[in-house]
Amino acid sequence: MRVAIVGQGICGISSALAIAKRFPKAAITVFGDRPFESTCSYGPAGLFRLDHFENRKWAKASFERFAEIEKEFPGSETGVKLISGHIQSDNKATLEGQEKNMADIVYNFRWLNDREIQLMFPDPSKYCIHYTAYCTEGIRYIPWLKKQCEKQNVEFKTQKIDSLENLAAEKFDVVVNCAGLDAGKLAGGDESLIPIRGVGLIIDAPFHKHFHYRDFNTFTIPMTDSILVGSVRQPNRTDTKVLEEDRKEIWERYIKFHPSIKDAKIIGEWCGIRPDRRYLRLEKMIKKDSNGKEFTLIHNYGHGGNGFTLAWGCALDVAQFIEDS
Repeated sequence: MRVAIVGQGICGISSALAIAKRFPKAAITVFGDRPFESTCSYGPAGLFRLDHFENRKWAKASFERFAEIEKEFPGSETGVKLISGHIQSDNKATLEGQEKNMADIVYNFRWLNDREIQLMFPDPSKYCIHYTAYCTEGIRYIPWLKKQCEKQNVEFKTQKIDSLENLAAEKFDVVVNCAGLDAGKLAGGDESLIPIRGVGLIIDAPFHKHFHYRDFNTFTIPMTDSILVGSVRQPNRTDTKVLEEDRKEIWERYIKFHPSIKDAKIIGEWCGIRPDRRYLRLEKMIKKDSNGKEFTLIHNYGHGGNGFTLAWGCALDVAQFIEDS
């Protein structure tokens, strides 16, 4: 069996590894049209967090996979580590949504009381939740995943793919579309897939050990030797240069949130364009290639800001789709 995967981000490489584990004799090729450093998955940190209840199955499978990795391999290699933290909000329904989505998946989920909120935060909110979960640094995790794939004889190629049907005609039995922002176009013009621009500042403050969110638009995520501070959420923008207005907006919001960081140095910055879809697309189809031969096409895209949270669970379903073919 020959399998082609389009996309070398978190979803594409996770799918490659899941397929290779299920089908060790399969010939798997992963295509990418740009260096890893230019992909959204290169982002500094991805905290386990779930936006949509209907994605729980995939999130739970990913969480369990992160638990295995964190126990078996050093985080300095994998980028996977266990951290605790808080999400503040003045809107109780916002946090109740998080409770519904993932309270029984993560560790130590609980609501803070008024005394804790007033003592702990410079800018107290009406409500706050605490939990413990896995954080994944893409800059470490993706190269580690790629090495795991290469141990399974997965091949990586730099090549722009313009047609899934033409790719299948190159004698591939299965084609998996994990092409991120290009996935909708390759799928035939899926206009429900939109770009969401995000920006993060990397701060020299390794003493900050907990993640901290305020209504999902201002956050801190600890990394190995620094912290990531963000963000902006800008639909339908694809520019990746970090602008002075981005820095100013994020920093001013964050200093109100955490004044103890005001003298810390900004040592880096990141801008990523997330491929977002209200309902991620994970489905199998039987199609005909440009020569008229049938092949299995699997779409796996539209994970938005939950890519690291959902990727492994979705990858397991991709492998199962092939098993069922």
